[in-house]
Amino acid sequence: MLRERSKNNKIITLEILLPVSAHTEGICDALTPFRTLIDAINIPSNPLGKLRPDALCFAHIIQERTGIETIPHFVARHFTSLGFESHLLGASALGIKNILCVTGDNPVEGRSSFELNSARLLEIARYLREGTTSARKTIKPIDFCLCTSFNPNVPNIKGEFVKSAMKCSSGAEFFFTQPVFDAPRFLGIIREFRQRYPEIKIIAGLSYLYTKKRAFALMKFLGIPYQYITRIEEGDETQLLLDIAEQLKDHVDGFYIIPIARYDQAMKLISKIKAMIGS
Repeated sequence: MLRERSKNNKIITLEILLPVSAHTEGICDALTPFRTLIDAINIPSNPLGKLRPDALCFAHIIQERTGIETIPHFVARHFTSLGFESHLLGASALGIKNILCVTGDNPVEGRSSFELNSARLLEIARYLREGTTSARKTIKPIDFCLCTSFNPNVPNIKGEFVKSAMKCSSGAEFFFTQPVFDAPRFLGIIREFRQRYPEIKIIAGLSYLYTKKRAFALMKFLGIPYQYITRIEEGDETQLLLDIAEQLKDHVDGFYIIPIARYDQAMKLISKIKAMIGS
């Protein structure tokens, strides 16, 4: 469980992108070499609202075959209260100990109801930890490490702090951030976050972009500085991300690596970050 792993060390997690397939051998083979390098694997649920295999099912398969803990993402757009609570009971039975709750974007494929949001998902999971269902029935307590998201790249950061307050009051323990490309701005935001919520763990996102074209497409959404974009294809992007990690390492509780399914790149970055933080 991340809660235990983070007590004495900074943690490192890896986000994977599931193939649109029911075959599992390839992804498990690609992830097994990370067993001694990372603390957990993040598994998004239908990222960007597009079809992928079920995150919870694959979380169980990956844990069983690789021995690496997983963090399946649960997206509010998919669930009713009863449906989500049922999935949590199943997750516990499958040995899942960490979950990450987000509200989610409007789906590109299919429909959603948005009956719930991330704070409500966290609240339901917190009730189970206390041995109570959302219908106020008593059950044997089920403990999950409760994770959620934080976006430091939005123009209205005050609005993000309002959302964070709701998530914290609902039981959030870990906040995984959107990718960081502007370290000085991020550090200013995190200082304020620490003042508000000193007990919460912050895991900073680090994402590869690979090309200027992709970077420009995400520039506004991710708050990517123009100066950063101009350097992507001129040098080693791994070094750019290491420079950011160096600036953040004393101010966060770990790193969340997003290689967009290029796991060879992730291996290089993670190995160097581990050496940097002495993990």
